[in-house]
Amino acid sequence: MNNGPKISVAVITYNQQDTIAQTLDSILMQKGDFELELVVGEDCSKDNTWNICREYALRYPDIVRLLPNTHNLGIMGNFARVMKACSGDFVAICAGDDYWCDEQKLQKQLFFLNQHPDYGVVSTSGYKLLVRENRLIPHAIAPHHPVEDGNVKPFFFSPDYPGGIYATPLSLLIRKEVIEKVDFDEFVRRGFPVEDYPMQAVMSQYAKWGHIPELTVVYRVYKESSTFVSVNHSKYLDYHKGLMDIRRYLNELFPQDACVSEEGMQEYVFYKEFLLLLHKRCYGKAKRLVSDYSNRIPDSQKLKQAKQVASTWLGFMVFAIYKESSYRKDIEKRA
Repeated sequence: MNNGPKISVAVITYNQQDTIAQTLDSILMQKGDFELELVVGEDCSKDNTWNICREYALRYPDIVRLLPNTHNLGIMGNFARVMKACSGDFVAICAGDDYWCDEQKLQKQLFFLNQHPDYGVVSTSGYKLLVRENRLIPHAIAPHHPVEDGNVKPFFFSPDYPGGIYATPLSLLIRKEVIEKVDFDEFVRRGFPVEDYPMQAVMSQYAKWGHIPELTVVYRVYKESSTFVSVNHSKYLDYHKGLMDIRRYLNELFPQDACVSEEGMQEYVFYKEFLLLLHKRCYGKAKRLVSDYSNRIPDSQKLKQAKQVASTWLGFMVFAIYKESSYRKDIEKRA
């Protein structure tokens, strides 16, 4: 590597002994006019992940910086400490079960940002790897529809907010001054369930985003990758409540762009809980939930729909069967 600008690559990993070596190798193979730094946060794995990471740190002492792992921090805490430890002029991200497939990924992104000094973030296209089938699907990661003018803020701050993230984190290269706008410690303090959504929403306020439509990364998708969207997951409701906590936080930070009201957030959580009770066939609890929310969100269309569904036991059960079929199709589509 030449002594050009410094690029830090944030790597978080936990119990990924089968994939972490490929992740690190795919980053170390990068070529270009920059200095490379890998900041690895290994979160007290129960397998051999720590030993593998330590071997790389010993083998590449001038490039790989392995952070200490005194106790398990969880995804959010681990991600926060790694991002804060990155010292580069630019920051990239790669989880310990994903990898890059183009040795020029960082150089192409660096060239883009040098050519577009008014842009702060640039993404690339990539593959999804369906692990169970061992099949690569090209151009299958976000952004699926890159914005032309670089303004991604409406994706996160608009009445028709679609949810999720604009770009898959492993494809990003970000200017350090844009990352510094994000308060990762606050994410940890508030117990957010995900890190990528609030990070990208905050960054969308401060930078234009570019896109390079080349396949440079591989995102692994496991059978259980969509667990949080499934009502079968034990943290399903906590996850969706957490998304609304993130929305409240964004409303506090950017009140001029607040686009989801408190009533709208309550409606969202109500309907997720109603769907959970529907899945569990808890007719009595579902009727009580509808009653509890009747005064809180009286004008809610979701409440009116739920009230109609829960008006009879038979109607409730028929709708439950219908939704169960929808869940299966949605999970298959996401995978």
